[in-house]
Amino acid sequence: MTEPQEQEAHAVPRALLERWSERWRYPELLALLSRTDEATAPGPEELAEAISDGLARPVEAPEVAARALIAQGEFAAARQVPGWTDTEAATEAAVAEAKARLGRRLDRLTRRAVRAGLPDRPPEGLDSLLEVRSADADTALNTWERDLARAEKARVAELEERLTTAQEEDGWAAAGVEASGPARADWQQAVRSCLAQGELAAAERLLDAGPSPDAIGGPLAVPGQRTWPWADVPLREALEWYAGSVGVRPEFGSQWKPVDESGTALIEALTELHRRLSAETVRNLAAALDTHLGADAARHPVEECGAGYVTWLSGVADYQRIPQLALPRKLRLYVGPHDWVPEVPPKDRPAAWLVLRMQATSEQRRLLPPGVAVLDARTLLQLAAPDRHGMATPRSHRTVHLLRAMGRGLRVVDVAGRQPLPDDRSGPAAHPHEEHEDLAWWLDLLGVRSTDAVVDMLLYDTDGHPVALRAALAGLLPDTDRPYELTSEALDAWRADPVAQAAFHDAVVERSFLGSDREAAAALRSVLLLVRDEPDLTLMEDDVAAVIEASSSGAGSPPMEVGPALARVATAGFLRQEGERRYRWNGPGLAALLIGPDPHRLESRLDGDLRELYDRRDRSEESAVLGLLEVRESYTHTMVNRLMGATDTIRRMLERGDLPEQHRTDLETALRALAEGQQAEARSRDPKRLYDDLNAKERLNLRAELLSHCLGVLDHAPAGVAVDFLPRTDGEVVVWASQRLLKMAVDNLLDNALREVGTTGGIRVALDLLRRGSEGVGGPVARIDIEDSGPGVAENWLPFLNGTVSGPPDAPKGSGRGVTFARNFIVAHNGTLAFLSRSQDLGGAHVRIELPVTETPPPR
Repeated sequence: MTEPQEQEAHAVPRALLERWSERWRYPELLALLSRTDEATAPGPEELAEAISDGLARPVEAPEVAARALIAQGEFAAARQVPGWTDTEAATEAAVAEAKARLGRRLDRLTRRAVRAGLPDRPPEGLDSLLEVRSADADTALNTWERDLARAEKARVAELEERLTTAQEEDGWAAAGVEASGPARADWQQAVRSCLAQGELAAAERLLDAGPSPDAIGGPLAVPGQRTWPWADVPLREALEWYAGSVGVRPEFGSQWKPVDESGTALIEALTELHRRLSAETVRNLAAALDTHLGADAARHPVEECGAGYVTWLSGVADYQRIPQLALPRKLRLYVGPHDWVPEVPPKDRPAAWLVLRMQATSEQRRLLPPGVAVLDARTLLQLAAPDRHGMATPRSHRTVHLLRAMGRGLRVVDVAGRQPLPDDRSGPAAHPHEEHEDLAWWLDLLGVRSTDAVVDMLLYDTDGHPVALRAALAGLLPDTDRPYELTSEALDAWRADPVAQAAFHDAVVERSFLGSDREAAAALRSVLLLVRDEPDLTLMEDDVAAVIEASSSGAGSPPMEVGPALARVATAGFLRQEGERRYRWNGPGLAALLIGPDPHRLESRLDGDLRELYDRRDRSEESAVLGLLEVRESYTHTMVNRLMGATDTIRRMLERGDLPEQHRTDLETALRALAEGQQAEARSRDPKRLYDDLNAKERLNLRAELLSHCLGVLDHAPAGVAVDFLPRTDGEVVVWASQRLLKMAVDNLLDNALREVGTTGGIRVALDLLRRGSEGVGGPVARIDIEDSGPGVAENWLPFLNGTVSGPPDAPKGSGRGVTFARNFIVAHNGTLAFLSRSQDLGGAHVRIELPVTETPPPR
């Protein structure tokens, strides 16, 4: 048989089998038939063997065949199974899950390549391979991982050769680098640790910097300190060892006695404090500790606190290697008798408590709330000790050692912060190594062990989004019962936990937008519903509007502006804009995480957003309708006054026989007044027209609007009242709002201020443009502060005015209806209104409004 005849004979059975209606009964046969690559195309023998296997294990229903193929990752074959209506949905769900798994692994390998300083060129066409058969995509990644491992091995050998060369002291001296033998040994150990952990880029940076204790690097660059071995020795006896007044353990002198002046001073201050607790000895210890950490040892203020004292440390957060460390510049330090427990109010946390005993007990640690780190004498003895080479520990390392000692008592928010990082995510992304190093530091300082793979998985899942990353850490590492290690198994369990994922989703939304910005929340959730099966989908404004309209069916037109809401979602870092009204999601990992294991919950959250927006519209309409009577009365009053004035003018003019030019001008003015009166009368007779005018939203420049309001108040204010407008930002501050409703809200507040000020005093209106709202929530916001010099708001009225209680106190202060109107209008525009404590400058009431900005000015 010739070769063409043989090929034709082989092709005939396959062609027949592909048309065979009963082929679904043989899952292995379907899997073979789905292969289109000539290199892997099955021959007649393989096809016959697959049929034989099917005969031996018969399949009775199409859904059984489809499920078996899906379980094997044979997705193209599963799509060919006829007769089961759920085949497509089940297959697509499995493909989406496989893509998410593939994406996490691909991202992990890509980050590994970047950390190794290697080109990140993953195999192409992985998604296409996975659509047919998941094993083919895994095989391609396995091949790339083997190539990466070989490249890493060669790279490690190259860096080890550099390290061997660098160990020659003359080589460093020739390069102008001076370092002691112990410093070089520490540096060499740091380089080797980075190489062992695959942190090749970090190892290269250490090699480039030379044996300097201040070289930039991750946690691996700072080796752990020696642990005090005599926990059973009382503190008094141990301090006597330092004084040399009693016999000591043989190894004490060489390993634990300080060899530098600041370490000796720290031990002396601790000894004096243990001997006599007073404000002076507490101050001396704080100064000695700050000096040992390399901070300014200026006089430390000390205050009494129950049976103990409180002072401040300034050297704890002053560490340049961890630029994102969120600890305050001055950290409160509580010191007292060994049996005393300080009461630390929430506003004073984070803080530290020094226990005057060798080792703090578990009961002492349990009594303190999260955010208060427990330090004991052992911590200070370890800080003062020389390193393992008998030399003084580098000052930068001392700070890390102290932070590590505190970490288990600190909260995630104390280390990582509430405020997101500066995150203009429309620009160049942070280098993967920098993201990896920052997260590795946070985990290290929180007292949690992790692997590079786990750090990469967490960065992929959160897309490195600053709000999402902090929310994930808060969920994975609770402030109480925090795990000592973060594993991939813990991450998998967290991803699959519906309760944990619901809390994560809500935390991300709440921290990304102003609390009242349900429009942005609805837009974000609509986007997630669109991208849940296709993360790379390009979104149009109309696509998101269609999702919102579908969820709003039967309830009337959606009560939101989709375009401005999507712009705020993009500003929050979830979307990137690709042309006019076109968006794309930033990272597939975060999309999957925010959607969670139960997409129906996402739909329910969207329904809740829309219901709240409808309720707001109703409340705003109710306030507007209630205000219509007042507005109508105002218009009528204006009409009557102007008509009377015009009539008087006309009457006076008609009394004269001639009409000079000036009188002619007066007549024209009178006619204009009559026309305005007629318009006012028309509006007062047509509430719908007035209502439509009130609810028409437009692009408003707050700077110009507030200036106009202030000038209007100044016109009818007493001569002794000053009305000042202070714009604290250059250029326009643009919001999307109803000009009339905003005017009613602000005028209500200004009228209240004017009434309280009386005949003399001042009113001040300030306008700020902030990157984020109060406590770092939301995107760019316009902040309006209205302050006056009146008597202020009584403390018992603040809860009512801020909407936290329903009824006003029993006091002749008014009904609060004007404030309620103002709040309804502001909340309807996704903003917040709050009465604060007394104005610090003017002494009277202080009202703060925050509104999301529609257009952010370009950076200067």
